[in-house]
Amino acid sequence: MGRFLDDIRTEIEALTDLPAEVETPIIRELYRTDLVAALAVAGDMRLPDLETYAGQLEDRLLALPDVVDVVTRGLSQRQWQIEVGRDRLRQYGLGVEDIARVVRRQNVDLPLGTLETEARDIQLRFVDQRRRPRELAELVVIAGPAGGELRLGEIATITETYERAEEQVRFNGERALVLEVHKARHADALDVMDRLRAFVADERVRQGEGVHLTLTQDMTSIVRDRLQMLVENGLLGLVLVGLVLSLFFRPRLALWALFGLPAAFAGAFAVMALSGLSLNMITLVGLLMAIGIVMDDAVVITDNIARHAGAGSSPLEAVVAGAREVLPGVLSSFLTTAAVFVPLSFLAGELGSVLEVLPVVLIAALVASLVEAFWILPHHLKAGVAALAAGHDSRLRARFTAVFERFRERVGRLADGSVKYRYAVLAAMLAVLLGSAGFIAGGYVKMEAMPEIDGDVLEARILMPQGTPLARTEAVVERVTAATAALNAELSPQQPDGAALIRAVQTRFSHNPSAGETGPHVATVMLDLLSAEARGTDLDTLNRRWREAIGDIPGLISLVIQEPGFGPAGIPIELRLYGEDLDRLKQAADELAVKLAGYSGVSNVLDDLRPGKPQRRLVLAEGALPLGLTAADVAGQLRTGILGEIVDTVQIGDQHIEILVRQSGAERTTLDFLRDEVILDGEGNAVPLEEVVEIRTARDWAQITRIDGRRAVTVSADVDGRRANADAIVTDLSEHWLPDLLARHPGVEVGIEGQTARSSETGQSIARGLLLGLLGIFLILSFQFRSYIEPLIVMLSIPLAFMGAIWGHVLMGYNLSMPSLVGAASLAGIVVNNAILLVLFIKQYRAEGMEVRAAAGQASRERTRAIFITSSTTIAGLLPLLTETSTQATAIIPLVIAVVFGLLVSTVLILIALPALYVILDDLGIARQPSSE
Repeated sequence: MGRFLDDIRTEIEALTDLPAEVETPIIRELYRTDLVAALAVAGDMRLPDLETYAGQLEDRLLALPDVVDVVTRGLSQRQWQIEVGRDRLRQYGLGVEDIARVVRRQNVDLPLGTLETEARDIQLRFVDQRRRPRELAELVVIAGPAGGELRLGEIATITETYERAEEQVRFNGERALVLEVHKARHADALDVMDRLRAFVADERVRQGEGVHLTLTQDMTSIVRDRLQMLVENGLLGLVLVGLVLSLFFRPRLALWALFGLPAAFAGAFAVMALSGLSLNMITLVGLLMAIGIVMDDAVVITDNIARHAGAGSSPLEAVVAGAREVLPGVLSSFLTTAAVFVPLSFLAGELGSVLEVLPVVLIAALVASLVEAFWILPHHLKAGVAALAAGHDSRLRARFTAVFERFRERVGRLADGSVKYRYAVLAAMLAVLLGSAGFIAGGYVKMEAMPEIDGDVLEARILMPQGTPLARTEAVVERVTAATAALNAELSPQQPDGAALIRAVQTRFSHNPSAGETGPHVATVMLDLLSAEARGTDLDTLNRRWREAIGDIPGLISLVIQEPGFGPAGIPIELRLYGEDLDRLKQAADELAVKLAGYSGVSNVLDDLRPGKPQRRLVLAEGALPLGLTAADVAGQLRTGILGEIVDTVQIGDQHIEILVRQSGAERTTLDFLRDEVILDGEGNAVPLEEVVEIRTARDWAQITRIDGRRAVTVSADVDGRRANADAIVTDLSEHWLPDLLARHPGVEVGIEGQTARSSETGQSIARGLLLGLLGIFLILSFQFRSYIEPLIVMLSIPLAFMGAIWGHVLMGYNLSMPSLVGAASLAGIVVNNAILLVLFIKQYRAEGMEVRAAAGQASRERTRAIFITSSTTIAGLLPLLTETSTQATAIIPLVIAVVFGLLVSTVLILIALPALYVILDDLGIARQPSSE
């Protein structure tokens, strides 16, 4: 990355045709740090003193472990501004450029070199630099031959201020500075936040009541809530898994089987540490899925060892024979699971980079559990297996065993009936598959990138027309903040224990991420809300009520109310128009914005091609050249008078203060400026500006965006996921409306970005990974079964599981999303294991001479217990998450739905329908007849 940045810097610095007055290009590497929180600093002190104190805090914050950047908001460049009126300049025959030249020449701090004497070297330095505004006032501007002097303070006003008045932050109505604290990408956000809280607590004690320090924009509260929710559900799932195992095994055997989980988790944690993965929502879900999946190996081995011990084998013989007998099947199951998960570890796109860590964690846990199951678990079971074999079941277990035996026999009878009416079963399965596919194709199951999760921060982003003065924007901000106060008073009594719904209000001027512009015409009002887990008002309701309380604002271009960001999924709707004719692009963008706004659930529609500030274009008049004036002379004098000229920079402590010279504010802030302004000609005579220039009215675009060298306009919108679906809206536009738009505007092209593009990119990589996984499963099963047809019977369990996942979303009222697809793809590696063992048992019974239909029914009976154990342990581990009502669980519940419902459906169909499919293969003469050796 460093070399890449150097290459970009080299290419930009090589440009020689940029305008002379262009600002220095800024080359910056973005998204290398993560915001943890912000510290609002306010107090009863002057703004320069507050700046000094904030600078001290910044240095001390950077000294905290894992804090890599602190960005101060609410300040612009500190300046000493020297303003001179037009009349004073005329009185002494001076121009603003003359004042700037005098200050620059007489305000000097310059090293002169070293005086080398025989005794010592002495450094020489010329120091005549004014380091206070009152010292600048004493600077001599004109000195007469008789000794008379005109000092700067006699003709100019010198003030200490800041470059841009709009660069300000108000926190709870008070002028403040906000220090945004960032951590390294792989540092622990919770640890950094704990250190930041301790730092603020100590600082409050040090400073007393004179300084107000408040933590805001806390990005870790959601993380903490999610981790706490997942850990609690994980522990509950672990308990449920233990209870399920205790029903099928004696407690000691169940306990030893459960001991495989710490080993699996240790392996996963080791891989996470080596690969730089953090403990987050996705990795924790992976560990929760592993609770059920890794238990399969331990359950199969424990069950088989206990069976051998019950047959009279010695402890050593029982563990050796029991582990060796199931080794091929367990290894085959592991390989088929890994065949699916390995390709899913290389997903594309930003969404993929978030989701791909789940397969990594699962594979690491599976490998560790495999090692523990064959090398450690048999050793643990050897010491107590004899006692276990000779022991007696408790009354509860004996009763459960009797009930389960009756249940298993009923499953066997259903399998027998399925075999008898096997072609009807096949027809029913095909009907379900085709019907489900048609249900999806009909648009009844919606697709979205990521489920919406309510955060703890809400922003109102204000966009006024360019050229709007700061005072007008402040009035709009006042109206927006007044609405928040009314909402807080109304809704806080409805919160648990009457807690305040809005904990803090921060207003940041010259900031609007949606508009992508800065200046006095934009502002953002940020609300720190009561935690999503604690409050009783969702963000959609608050959004709607806030907008209603604000009402219509005259002259407003856009008021976007949303959470600070959209996460890895991106903007819900983002359509990009390309073309060279900006007027045509703007017309097309306006039509598209109107069309989008007409969809239910769509809000915050905005495009990034907007008119700039009103302009007065000055052109040199014909009579200017005889006066000795050139275009550069006139432009230079006007630029210095209006924009000003920085003549020096003074460093006081760690602060750099610019000295700016320009005309007085009273003259620069009125339209009469152009009528009253004068220009000094080549002989120093004052000439009215209107005599040397022609003035024309115009207005350009505020900004022109080029992407890959092409002019582009981006139209974006937010979508309420509870009322509409972004993908469905984009699809409808693409199929029914966009072609007509492009036909009406020749030369305009459209590109789809945002959530649709990102989810498509990641979805395609999931599909590719799944296809590779299926191919791997087929090859593994072909070697194991020595057939190219029988593996297809096993792999039929995969689409059946997918149907279960889809109908699970329908029943639970969730849209399909990227987590759903990852969960569904994971099913391919989970459900196939049960089908493998069922087919192996059918082939084993046939090898013993049993007729194929009887073998199929008997295999279903024999495998019911093992399949039921492995499926129920996985479901039990995830069941607490499935029933979780926490807001923070919304993002991962679709993944859990896919796994749980897919397992439920596949378990039933594997035990009942798969035997019928195998017999159909035998009817067709395709099933391979096993040898009786």
